[in-house]
Amino acid sequence: MVIYNEAIMKSKTGGLKGFKTLWIRFDEETTDKHQLFFKEHSIRNQESIHPKGRTLFLLNIPPYITHKALIKIFSDLCGTVSKVYFVTPKGFKTAYIVFEKESDLEKALEISENYVITLNKEKKICFTGVEKWCLNYNRSICNEKEMKKKIETYMQNYDQKISEKIAKEKAMEEEAENDGWVTVTGRKKRGQFALSRKESTINKVQRKEEQKNKKKQLLNFYTFQIRESKRQNLAELRKKFELDKKRLQDLKSKRTFKPF
Repeated sequence: MVIYNEAIMKSKTGGLKGFKTLWIRFDEETTDKHQLFFKEHSIRNQESIHPKGRTLFLLNIPPYITHKALIKIFSDLCGTVSKVYFVTPKGFKTAYIVFEKESDLEKALEISENYVITLNKEKKICFTGVEKWCLNYNRSICNEKEMKKKIETYMQNYDQKISEKIAKEKAMEEEAENDGWVTVTGRKKRGQFALSRKESTINKVQRKEEQKNKKKQLLNFYTFQIRESKRQNLAELRKKFELDKKRLQDLKSKRTFKPF
């Protein structure tokens, strides 16, 4: 953001240190020009998406200029543009332009500072106002034939995957039966692409579901529930007392130590 602010402040007086300038105008009837600042992107820790020797760093890009417009401008001036990355997508933008060859970047750096680019000359590449809104609206409308074709292709691939999955599971089941093992699958409950489950895994899942159901139940919430739980606890305590009493009598009767 500091570089961007400096670019705005110094655009009237001249170029930034290390940056070259390029002038653009909207169409041939426009008298006002806009100044862009650019230089080769070269830093110590260069990222892979911004390859050294092929990346141009561009500042002070007007909001109405899009990816396609930048690709068109620099493809016509310099050569093939591989990618355009916007750093600031709103307002005046900053961008990285990646060329296919190093010679294309060299051509860009040799552009004259007095050169003026006309955006909408022979063919419109930038749209604004109502024209832009109409274009965006028309692009948002789906073509029924293309949409139907995409859906049919997707469903064909989906059905093919399902058939392959079912065939693979059947082959595994037959192989398991020959070896004497039984593999339990949850295909019906969990979908066609579900992985096969062993019996131990299913038991774990069932225990988890039982615990969830117990948590959902309202225990000892109503008065009759509290009364019934007290009765059950008392009955269990009495039963345990009788069992302990009987066990103690059995131990006394089985005692074999006789000193006399």
